[in-house]
Amino acid sequence: MTPGILMICLLVLLLAWANGANDISKGVATLVGNGTTHAKRAVLWGTLWTMMGGLAALLWGAALINAFTTGFLNPSFIVDMTFVTGVTLGATTWVIFATRVGLPVSTTHALLGGIVGAALASSVNATNGTGNLQTSAVASKALLPLLLSPLIAIGLCMLLLLAMRYVAKKVPAWSPGCCPQEAWQKNPFVCAVPRSASAVKGRMPEPHPRNLVTVERVWTALHWLSSGATSFARGLNDVPKIAAFMILALTLAPPASLALTQTTPSWLPQAWPILLVTLVMGAGCLWGGFKVLNVLAHRVTPLDASSGLVANMGTSMLVLAASPLGLPVSTTHVSTGALMGIRWTDRIKPSQHDTLKLILFGWVITLPIAAIVAATSSLLMQQF
Repeated sequence: MTPGILMICLLVLLLAWANGANDISKGVATLVGNGTTHAKRAVLWGTLWTMMGGLAALLWGAALINAFTTGFLNPSFIVDMTFVTGVTLGATTWVIFATRVGLPVSTTHALLGGIVGAALASSVNATNGTGNLQTSAVASKALLPLLLSPLIAIGLCMLLLLAMRYVAKKVPAWSPGCCPQEAWQKNPFVCAVPRSASAVKGRMPEPHPRNLVTVERVWTALHWLSSGATSFARGLNDVPKIAAFMILALTLAPPASLALTQTTPSWLPQAWPILLVTLVMGAGCLWGGFKVLNVLAHRVTPLDASSGLVANMGTSMLVLAASPLGLPVSTTHVSTGALMGIRWTDRIKPSQHDTLKLILFGWVITLPIAAIVAATSSLLMQQF
């Protein structure tokens, strides 16, 4: 392995670490936000399912790998070390910076920006404009899903939340004096009205205590499972996109270094980059995921038991549906869109310390900043 290829592989792994640190919160923020569990346990749970999703990419990640290796480039474009280094450097630089400041951003957007920037930089000397890019593929297979998925998440979660609240009308509502609101958020049945009080107030009789315990456990289990499903979907969608650039770098290795793989199964050269990215992403989840988690869990919208479950359901459904199709949706955008749908359903007005504007600002600037860094890096490398 040449020093250049080794450097690219290290950049890819650094991006995987930053992705884990920035994105772990997308699956477990609702568990922490409504008080179901504490941050450390939530991060452990999300890391487990993220890594399982990464391993599942061995079977279902081919479409995304193809999209991010050749799907957005013209067949005549020759991928070289300068291009791959520019893409990974642009995406990695921005995601690490955003993670350090606690800003939830999209690694998918950053990678797409890196591809656009590095490809345009390669077009400068060739004087063929955007000829290195398949602009129609970038628009239809990347930008359109990235733009539409948050809107779909908003609408889907609004519908799910309304439907769930219609079905769950018998779940006791919180009222001042019945119990601390924090206790009700963890377990809404703690506010169940006793039989005597319900007779006076004209409410439905309290369910049998065993039934309350059963429903409470089912509710909590569903929330945990939905969080795991979101984390699984995130790993399945993100690992192939990141590993694709390590695979690209390895294809640039001299023929002698690839001779060892000629007698091995054809999937093996793609398998170990996926495994490496999965392991490093898991490490990033464990050691760097708490700063962004605090933002999504507490500073976007108040969450109760039903809204947290709905947010996870909407996110996991959309991301799981998109991954096998090779559609690079952003878990960041989808999960934040789900929280926005809950917020708008509850008619929560912006506050002075509202972070939603900051998150939306991150959506807007991620792609151009990654593109600028990638293009600048590529142009500088072309001079040497």
